[in-house]
Amino acid sequence: MNTTDVSSGTAPVSRAGLLRVGLHLLLAALPLLAISAHVFGLIEMNWSAALLVVPLATAIVALTIFAPHPEERVILHGFLWGMLACALYDIFRLDTVYMLGWWADFIPTMGTWIIGDGASKSAGAWVGYLWRYLGDGGGIGVTFFVGAAFLGLHHRPPKQVVAAAVAFAVFPVWAGLIATVALATRGQSMMFPLTPTTITLSLIGHLIFGLIMGLGFVKTRSAQRYWPWLPVFGGHRARPARVGPVAADSRPVLPPAERAHPAAVSGPVPVGAAARPPAPARTGERPVVVPPPPLPPGHPSGPLPRQERVGAGHPSGPLPAAVGAGTPARGEAVGSASAARAAGPGTGRTRTATPPAGQTLDPETWALWQRQLATTIKGRRTHRWR
Repeated sequence: MNTTDVSSGTAPVSRAGLLRVGLHLLLAALPLLAISAHVFGLIEMNWSAALLVVPLATAIVALTIFAPHPEERVILHGFLWGMLACALYDIFRLDTVYMLGWWADFIPTMGTWIIGDGASKSAGAWVGYLWRYLGDGGGIGVTFFVGAAFLGLHHRPPKQVVAAAVAFAVFPVWAGLIATVALATRGQSMMFPLTPTTITLSLIGHLIFGLIMGLGFVKTRSAQRYWPWLPVFGGHRARPARVGPVAADSRPVLPPAERAHPAAVSGPVPVGAAARPPAPARTGERPVVVPPPPLPPGHPSGPLPRQERVGAGHPSGPLPAAVGAGTPARGEAVGSASAARAAGPGTGRTRTATPPAGQTLDPETWALWQRQLATTIKGRRTHRWR
C-alpha cells in the first residue's frame, strides 16, 4: 500500500482514480450478486466465481501491490472491518444454529454451489465461509467505507456514523437477502424458510454487523486523510479570511517625498498628549513612524541643562597647592565658627596642607587660612568638624 500522506480534497477527480474505485466496488458487489443470480437461476455460482470474481480479484490485488492509489488505504480498512463484523455476526448466528437449533446453516450448501453440487459438506463449509468472509463481509465493508468517504461521514459525530452503518446493514443488505429468499422460486428451499424466528434472527445479526462496521469507521476515520477528493457533503474548503473595516485616518495625506522624510512633519506637541500609533495603511505599505519635535529649553519635560566645567578659580573648584609653606602647630590658634564661615563658603572638600598661593596672600588672610586648617581633622569635612 502507498503510505504517502495525502491531504483530503487536494487531488483533482481523475478518471483513473474513479475507475480504480469503481473496480473495487464492482468486486465488492459481485459475491452477493452471485448468490442472488444463482438462486434466481440466472447463472451458476461456479461459473460466476470462475469467470468474474476470481479473475477480477486477482487483477485488483496485483494493481494494489504494484500501482497503489492513496484511496486504497480507506478501502483496505473497510475490507478488514467488514470481515471482523461478519465474524462477530457469525458468533451470534452459529450459536442460534448449532446450540439452540432455531434455524439451519446454509453456508456449507452455498459452498457446494461454488465447487460443484457433488462436493462434500465439509469442503463446501470451507469454501462457503471463505466466500462469506472475504466476499460478503469484506465486500459490504468496502462498499460502506467508500460510500461514507464520498458522502463525508468522517465529518459527522460518531452516533450519526454508527446509525448510518446500521441503516446500511439493514437496507439494502438485509432487505436484499430477504427479498432474494422471498421472491425467488427456490429461495426458501435453497437458503432458509421465512418464519418470524428466521426473520428476527437474521435482522439481529445484520444489526450487529452494522454496529461493528460503524464503530470501525469511527475508529479509523483518520485514514480519511488518504482520501484524495472532497466529499459531496461536509467538505472543508479553504475560505478567504474576513477582513474587518479599517479605521479612517484623519491626518492629511502627504506626498511621497514628505512621507519618506520624518523631518518634514512639524508642529508643537501638546503636553501630556498620548502618542497614538499611526493607522495601518490601506495599500499594505509599512507605516512611517514620525518622531515628535524636540521640546524647547526650560520645559518641565525637556532635557536638563548641561553643566559647565568648573575652573580653577571657581569657589567650588579644586584648591591649588601652595609652594614652600609650612604647617603650624595644632594648638597654635583655634578659630570660632564665625571665623570659619568667614573664610568662605563650605564646599565639603578636604583641605590640603598648603594654602593656595601662599606667597601672594596678605597676612590676615594667611592667618585665617592657617586657623581653619589647624582645626580640621584629616579625612573629615571642614564645615562639620572644628
